[in-house]
Amino acid sequence: MKTLYRYLALALLIVLNTSCLKSGLDELETYDQNDITNIRFEYRWWDETAQRLRVIEMAVTKTIDTKAKKVECSIKVPDATSAFTADIRDRVSLSALSVNVDVSTAARVSPIGDSPAMGTFPADFSAKKFVYRVMAGDGGKADWTIEIKDFDK
Repeated sequence: MKTLYRYLALALLIVLNTSCLKSGLDELETYDQNDITNIRFEYRWWDETAQRLRVIEMAVTKTIDTKAKKVECSIKVPDATSAFTADIRDRVSLSALSVNVDVSTAARVSPIGDSPAMGTFPADFSAKKFVYRVMAGDGGKADWTIEIKDFDK
């Protein structure tokens, strides 16, 4: 009798957990944009006193040309503060920054050639000109050039 109840319970679970919805589902949007919409550079360091990683964002003046697929930017290192001391500020250079970009919805970014990977630290941007491939959600690709015109310390 227990076996019969187990089989009935199993059959009931199978029937209740199946879906009969086969059509009428909404089509999901396929994103076709592969643009860079913003760029940020930051410097990271370990604060031994506070026992934590600190991050300071650089001031970035940028021009984003979506037709030419090019970003030109100027980077200014912020003034020293109590946490971002003059000694730490002196260590900031193009060879010790990290970059982050905002891209179109569902797009992915990958470096081309010797371009540093996004979000890694430290990354070397001393060459001042880099190419990244932005792939849209639908697979469309665009190669974007990021050029650092000025680094003001």
